[in-house]
Amino acid sequence: MIPTRLRDAWRALRGYAAAQDARTSTWAASGGSANSEVASASSTITRRARDAVRNDPYAARIIDLWTGNAVGAGITTRWPDKQHADAWRRWAESTACDAEGRLDLYGLQALVMRSVVESGECLVRLIVSEPTPVNPIGLRLQVLESDHLDASRTGTIGGAITVQGITLDATGAPAAYWLFPQHPGAAWYLPGSNQSSVPVPAAEVLHIYRKRRPGQLRDVSWLAPLLLRLRDLGDYEAALLMKAKIEACLAAVVTEEGDEVLTGPAAGLLRDAQGRTVEAFEPGMILYRRGTGSVEVVNPSGGGSHTAFARRTLEAASVGAGLTYDQVSGDLTQANYSSLQYGMLIPMLVRPIAGRFHQQGALLGLWGASMPTDVAHVPPAHEMIDPLKDTTALIAQVRAGFVPQPEAVGSFGYDFRQAVEMIRVANALLDDAGISLDSDPRRVASHAMDAHAFSLTRRRAAEEAESGAPPGPLSAMFKFYATELNKLRYETILASAGTQQLGWEGDDFTDDEIRLGREWLRSKANTIEGGTSEVQLNIIAKRVLGLPD
Repeated sequence: MIPTRLRDAWRALRGYAAAQDARTSTWAASGGSANSEVASASSTITRRARDAVRNDPYAARIIDLWTGNAVGAGITTRWPDKQHADAWRRWAESTACDAEGRLDLYGLQALVMRSVVESGECLVRLIVSEPTPVNPIGLRLQVLESDHLDASRTGTIGGAITVQGITLDATGAPAAYWLFPQHPGAAWYLPGSNQSSVPVPAAEVLHIYRKRRPGQLRDVSWLAPLLLRLRDLGDYEAALLMKAKIEACLAAVVTEEGDEVLTGPAAGLLRDAQGRTVEAFEPGMILYRRGTGSVEVVNPSGGGSHTAFARRTLEAASVGAGLTYDQVSGDLTQANYSSLQYGMLIPMLVRPIAGRFHQQGALLGLWGASMPTDVAHVPPAHEMIDPLKDTTALIAQVRAGFVPQPEAVGSFGYDFRQAVEMIRVANALLDDAGISLDSDPRRVASHAMDAHAFSLTRRRAAEEAESGAPPGPLSAMFKFYATELNKLRYETILASAGTQQLGWEGDDFTDDEIRLGREWLRSKANTIEGGTSEVQLNIIAKRVLGLPD
């Protein structure tokens, strides 16, 4: 008899379809920890992923997409003070920050991201060197592939737990990394190099990877869920190519009359004009065989389209890569309007580099020891598939209060404070040049406020007249200001519309443009009719201001 407790537990387990054996009897799922599963698979997956990136266009496209979306032109760091900002600009925008002297900081960010997607992880060593004018804090970055990490270092080493080359402290945080001085794959052409790993303090190493499970110390290639699908698609397309080549073969078989005996294993063989046996078709071939005289045309029939299979395979691969089908395939027939964002690089790479940059500068006396507040790390702007729809949606979100304006500006790769300063400088330059853009609402807003103030003044004058107050010089003021305000209105419209408001006639101008252009000219006459503006100003000068003749 099965105990009641075990029977109830068994029934509870079978309540989940995924735990039943009817369809999953061959499903041998692993129950290992994140680190044990990575340890057993990472090396093989990494080699296969790199091979796929070298030879499969879709795998290469996925790497480029993630790099372009996560890094783009670079994740910039905005410092609130001039000392940090100037030193950072000299350091980050030169190749002095690269230990190999090839890339600037933003090129290194892209290299790290490519390595993370392709291999699952990347290491960056922080190397201190002598300060130079372009490297004022003496910090260089060395980007290393994950192969430099000695995964064989596992167990208790020197009294500390070490897992796949990562030594942990009492809290489980990395204390040191066991690194090979040279890439293990270079041993065959560097026979005299030292291939013994050495521990490097964790404070001198940045380990960038996607952490997906608690306690996970390393990761596998992001291509792992789709490598088999991409390989199957490649094999399928190769088979289709061979099939298409065969279908393209048009050949003629000439059966010649002869006295030879048509028996035996060679009786039905096809031969070319030289009598050689033919075992493969080529387009336009003429083949010969013995028998009753005749001519037969061989034209293999075509097959169906493979579009549905290829599309479904790429859709599944795109989902596994965290991308969309249209991004991976380049087919925009069903494109959506989402953009990629991934914040892994900022906490694992960008922010620690900025912290070490400040620390090195403080040790050299370039600034104080306290890290400045309000240091901003701005991700790159993401290209819009439909700029009009995306911009309209963003404006609506800002106006509704769902998205703060600084965050909206940051989505385009700008720091809000810097953007405000750029707008202020640009407006000052435009004002000095007397240029008004249709994107600048200040002139329109100023005219609207003036018109509203004029309307309120006229209402006040009407109320005073109704109360029995004697007439004053307001009529002269109204005549002068009304005409000037009307001129300003049309000049604002003209400045916003540009040369399209200068048309008098012709097919190049719409009816509204011609009408507004003529109304602008007519507004000039308002300053003359019914008493010129000079006459009105003279009245105001004498009766309101009391100026002498």
